[in-house]
Amino acid sequence: MIASQKNSEKSLTMMCKGVSEMNSLQRIQNAVTHKKTDVVPVAPYMGNHAAFVSGMKLYDYYTNGRKMFEAQARAWALYQQDVIVLQSDNYYIAEGFGTRVTYYENSTPTLSEPVITSIKDVDKLKVPDPWSDGRMPVYLEAISLASGAYGREVAIRGCGTGPFSLAGHLLGTQEFLMEIAQLNYDDSNRAAIHELMELTTEALLRFDIAQLEAGAHIVICGDSLASADMISPAMYEEFVLPYEQKLFSSLRQYTEKHGGYSLLHICGNNTKTLDLIASTGADIFEVDYKVDLRLCRQKMQGKMCLMGNINPVTLLLGSPEEVERETMKCIEAMGDCRGFILGTGCEVAVETPKENMLKMIQTARSFKIQ
Repeated sequence: MIASQKNSEKSLTMMCKGVSEMNSLQRIQNAVTHKKTDVVPVAPYMGNHAAFVSGMKLYDYYTNGRKMFEAQARAWALYQQDVIVLQSDNYYIAEGFGTRVTYYENSTPTLSEPVITSIKDVDKLKVPDPWSDGRMPVYLEAISLASGAYGREVAIRGCGTGPFSLAGHLLGTQEFLMEIAQLNYDDSNRAAIHELMELTTEALLRFDIAQLEAGAHIVICGDSLASADMISPAMYEEFVLPYEQKLFSSLRQYTEKHGGYSLLHICGNNTKTLDLIASTGADIFEVDYKVDLRLCRQKMQGKMCLMGNINPVTLLLGSPEEVERETMKCIEAMGDCRGFILGTGCEVAVETPKENMLKMIQTARSFKIQ
């Protein structure tokens, strides 16, 4: 890096570390409960990017809890964002069921073999133990270390594959969606599909509870396959909504006990299902960049704290000036910014330039709430 770039990065970092009235955890707590914050809270969905900025191979990051924590600690030292995100890929719970995945040195895992090949085999599945099965213990260790180091000043966010997406990982995504599509012609497997959804919901609930016990402040349901880009609102209403409602309702006693919050993330343009999403019971909805944030605010009517929704492509390929403009567009869409956390519309790309991340955070820090 040339000297001018180093100086610019150092300057932006110092701006992001400016003095404020609240610490990051307090800022997030106020935002989720729709109370006033000092500045706009900022929480990019940043998992694997932390490995990149810390010079770590992705394989080491997503297979070792201590290394995951160390990468996130280095990233936080640079960015000083309000939420540390212990996240990488989507297969840690599925592996606990027996799904096989392929690992790579510097890329996230891919699914190589689902645990069942027929929906009729759903009764062979057993809900895994998050403390011992799959790679869930990797994430729990990382959360525990992050909580011990930063848990009183920064919000710690865990991860969690949503029930609908997880069902696809267990049966194979194409096979799972075909089973649902075929219900229009053959209804015989409907009960088995719902049985699979019950199992995946229970698996995520157990993992989210374990994360709260490990020290997470935010536990999530990341259900990207439930996107309105993938399934119809009618499919969402039958096969997704009841299970997300069950998850968040069941989590409530645990989030209250541990002082935590629940978050729903669904990729894609979910404009057609916003009314349904508003009834899930999640504390936070992470809004994809494809959704109009102003419209989403109107639809939610204060039922959930909104997080989003800067386009990750702008962060990856845009200039700092473009990042600043998009950041301000999101902030202005939220009016008084009560019940709002500035974030990214989906995960931050691994090789996103540091100066763009810093510009996003610095812009949020400079916007004082009236």
